[in-house]
This record gives sequence, C-alpha cells and structure tokens, in this order.
Amino acid sequence: MMVRRIPSILPDLTFEEALEVTKIHSIAGTLKKGTPLLTTRPYRAPHHTVSANSLVGGGRIPKPR
Repeated sequence: MMVRRIPSILPDLTFEEALEVTKIHSIAGTLKKGTPLLTTRPYRAPHHTVSANSLVGGGRIPKPR
C-alpha cells in the first residue's frame, strides 16, 4: 500500500523529464491520443510472483507499459 503512494510523494516532473517520458511512450505507441505531454510520474506495480526476466523487460521486443 505504501509503494502505491510513492508517486504522489515525489516532486512533480520537470519539463525535461516530462518530455523524456512522453517521448518514450510515443515511440512505444502507448501515448493516448490527445495527450500532448505526460505530467505524472510513471509507475508500475508488478505482481509479487514476477520473475527477474519479466521484471526487466522480458520477451524479444521489450517496450514500456
């Protein structure tokens, strides 16, 4: 439960960080239409049974979610 609150505790993204996160999601094809700039910190909650390989990307073509 505490880990889910960490993104709200961290400081807001700087413009450069927001631009970088937006670029990554745009290239990966996960940027939603009509969203010019992502302003929230990315957060993923892996399942507790996740393997080390799948945690760092896994698969032949790794991409962010």
